[in-house]
Amino acid sequence: MRIGILEGIELDVRVINYFISVYEEGSFTKAAERMHVVQSTLSMQIRTLEDEFDALMFERTSKGLIPTIAGRRLYELCVPIARDLALARQEIRDLTQGDSIAGTLRIGLTSAMCRNVLGAVIEQFYQRYPKIDLMMMEGYARDVTERVQDGSLDVGLGALPLEESSLSCRLGFTDDYVLVSGRPINGPSFTPCNLFEMMDLKLIIPSERHLLGATMKAHLASGRLKPRGLMKVDGTGATLEVIRDSDWGAICLMNSVSERIECPHTFIYPIQKPTLQFDLYLLHNLGSPLDLAARAFIDLFETQLREVQTLRRIVVPTP
Repeated sequence: MRIGILEGIELDVRVINYFISVYEEGSFTKAAERMHVVQSTLSMQIRTLEDEFDALMFERTSKGLIPTIAGRRLYELCVPIARDLALARQEIRDLTQGDSIAGTLRIGLTSAMCRNVLGAVIEQFYQRYPKIDLMMMEGYARDVTERVQDGSLDVGLGALPLEESSLSCRLGFTDDYVLVSGRPINGPSFTPCNLFEMMDLKLIIPSERHLLGATMKAHLASGRLKPRGLMKVDGTGATLEVIRDSDWGAICLMNSVSERIECPHTFIYPIQKPTLQFDLYLLHNLGSPLDLAARAFIDLFETQLREVQTLRRIVVPTP
């Protein structure tokens, strides 16, 4: 299928997708892996594209491919074309399949977003779409984003938005970080705390692979945050196990500890300073629009998150 993109120039839809992949990956090798073609084929298609426009789309450098002005403009023109064609294909599939849709739905989630939400969502989802096979991946926000970008996931929940990509992104949910301990290190539960003033704090944070870890590293480097002890632990389960019955404090998302609100051996403290919050984004590739089942999963997930948040406001006392 060929589409007129500029007067006198037509492009094959496949070439448009090749170009978008090369642009976003900045590498022929990575783009070829993403498109499941050999690198020589991809390189040849881009050269043919440049000949068609009589313009260089990328500068080949030792650090990778750098888009030229013509390349950036062509990308701006190609992304909505690829999106509209993919949407048209998906709408026709939805019309013909309806609720009898079958296949595999691949979803990426951050650890904190799995807790208190996922079980209820899956039960409701399978009542509607029993023929769908779910494949779930739990990982860091950056990892989820990369997997959606390279096409190995259909949708990411909790991933970060990219400034320049063909990913669809919208803010779905915002959660607050809290300080959690197995001992009353800041008085009764839900007493607001200022981490900058807690000089005796023994603090657990994730590594720099986690966005929170990178943020806390900056606060430590500034000298304003001076814990007496510091431990790095990756993983919500391991973190909560370390603080159980100890005087170490860990920074966790409220959603990940909401089931412990009434536990007498868990102390939860809202963090006043520094300001920390987590924005949950819903991501998918515009070149692969979500089908009815995927959209239903996202709707169920968002609804369950809102219910958890509402319940928390009812249960959590006002400081």
